[in-house]
Amino acid sequence: MNNLIQVRELDNESRVITGTAIVFNADSCVLDSNGTPFREIIKPEAAQMAFLRTQDIKLNLLHNRKDTIARSRMGKGNLKISVDGRGVNFEAIVPKCDIGDRALEMIRSGIYTGCSFEFIPDVYDIEEYGSKREVRVIHKRFKSISAFTLGMDPAYPQTWCTVRELHNKVESRCRLAYMERIRREEEMAEIEHALSDAETIANTVRIIQMYQQ
Repeated sequence: MNNLIQVRELDNESRVITGTAIVFNADSCVLDSNGTPFREIIKPEAAQMAFLRTQDIKLNLLHNRKDTIARSRMGKGNLKISVDGRGVNFEAIVPKCDIGDRALEMIRSGIYTGCSFEFIPDVYDIEEYGSKREVRVIHKRFKSISAFTLGMDPAYPQTWCTVRELHNKVESRCRLAYMERIRREEEMAEIEHALSDAETIANTVRIIQMYQQ
């Protein structure tokens, strides 16, 4: 998926940055939880306007909270947020300062090409899918969204809080799935062994009966 950003060129002095920070119903790139690969999907109900208006969301550079160029605090500020069928969009009027100038130049030059976001999960499902039993985390509600971030890697979500929050639960789900497969294999082995023993006993009984005749 591609969370593109751009400078809206109203004129040569334009300081308006627009982009899409969250894309709905699309697989993320493969993320990693201590060696356990998984993907994420954001459902539309996780980030609707009623929820976004209750958040204090910053627009940062490269996940650096010291490099903030816009802010939406309870729906007010120079960071304008909207939601459509595709995802969560934003528009920011960047202040005239060194950080703002840097952000504009990095986007215009094609160095910053995407946007991701930082959030803390609340309600989500963890499922296995595909022939390789891959793990997918489906987010249905967030506890909070703290920032959108401009950067060079738009594959979502490049967020430390999300991965860290889900490490244990993703690993636990994978471990349980592995243990379940081992348990089933052991059960099948026991059944096959029991059938083999029963067949041996039946053959022995038949041999004894033959000699008794």
